[in-house]
Amino acid sequence: MRKETQKIAEAFARGQAAKAARTETDGRTVWLHGNRIAQREDDGSVWVTLAGWGTVTTRERLNGICQELGAPFGFCQRDHSQRVIVNGALLDVGDHDRVQIIAGVAA
Repeated sequence: MRKETQKIAEAFARGQAAKAARTETDGRTVWLHGNRIAQREDDGSVWVTLAGWGTVTTRERLNGICQELGAPFGFCQRDHSQRVIVNGALLDVGDHDRVQIIAGVAA
């Protein structure tokens, strides 16, 4: 994991603000180049998205966040398509789809 990713993922997991060269978090949201790629909701759920940028860097940031939060998800590209890895299965994911990686607490 890149140092920039680790710094942001750890801060996001703790709910603290941090900035790195191209990525920043306020502890609830993570932005990469100004695009929101992760969000923690009031109920504790966390979702991530490629935000229209299926790049190596975006996938690396999302994978770092998933790893830091202990979520059993990963992102990759196969046959020019973005995929999410869930329990060993590859599922198509759109560039703007939101993937919930942590479920919220029911009220």
